[in-house]
Amino acid sequence: MNGLIFNLHNHTPFSDGAYSIDELCDLHLSRKDIKVDGIGISDHLFRTPTSRVPADDREFERIFAPETARYLAEVRAARERWAGKLQVFCGAEIHWPMNKGHLNIIRNLLSGLDYVLVETIDWAGLTMLANQARRWPCHVGLAHADVGERFPNTSQDQVVRTMANARIFYELNAVMMPLRESDPWLNLLPKHRVFVTLGTDTHDDLTCLRAIKPMYDLLVKTGLDQRMLRFAPASAPPQPQAATA
Repeated sequence: MNGLIFNLHNHTPFSDGAYSIDELCDLHLSRKDIKVDGIGISDHLFRTPTSRVPADDREFERIFAPETARYLAEVRAARERWAGKLQVFCGAEIHWPMNKGHLNIIRNLLSGLDYVLVETIDWAGLTMLANQARRWPCHVGLAHADVGERFPNTSQDQVVRTMANARIFYELNAVMMPLRESDPWLNLLPKHRVFVTLGTDTHDDLTCLRAIKPMYDLLVKTGLDQRMLRFAPASAPPQPQAATA
C-alpha cells in the first residue's frame, strides 16, 4: 500500500464516544490487518448541554467558546504525547440543521482545527456551505453522506461539481458499508478534483475499525487513493475568547 492512511472520524467521551484519545490511538496501532498512520478526533461540538437553544450569537459564543478551547487543548496534548508513534489530528463534527444559524461564530471558533465534518446537510445547505467553505479556517467535508439519499432531487454531477469548486472533501465512512466498486458516485468522484477521507465514526462499537482496510482497498480499486486528503496538523491556535456580558 502506498501513502499514509488516516481514520479521521472518531468520537471520545468529550461528546458521545466511549474511548479516550489514548485508547483510540492504542487500538489503531494494534491493528494487524492494516497500518494506520494517523487518527482524527472529531467530536460533536456546538450542541447545547440542555434543550435550550442559544438566543443569539453572543450567547452561542459565551456557551461554546470555553468548551471549544478545552477540546482543542485536550487533542493538542494527545498529539504531543503520541508524536513519533501516530499522528493525531483535531477535527469536529457539526450538525447542519442545528448549527447553520451560527456559522459566523463557528468559523471563528474553529481556528486551530485541522478539519470539520458536516452532517445531515441538504442541497440548500450544501450550496450555502459551498459559498463560504474557502473562508473557513480548516478543511471542510461531508460526513457519512449517501449522496443519492441526501440529495435525491439533484444530479450527482451537480453535487460533485459543487463540492469540487468549493474544495469540500467527501468522507467514505464505515456506516455506509458494504460499499460497491460499481457505485456510480464512487466512479464519478475520480473524474473531479474532490478529495476524500476515511472515517469509521467510532463511538462504542470497535468492530467498525475492521472497515478501514476494505474501505482503503476500495479507494485503491477506484483510483480514489490518489485523491486522499493529506495535511499536516495545524499549528497552535489562538485561544477562542467568550463574549463579554
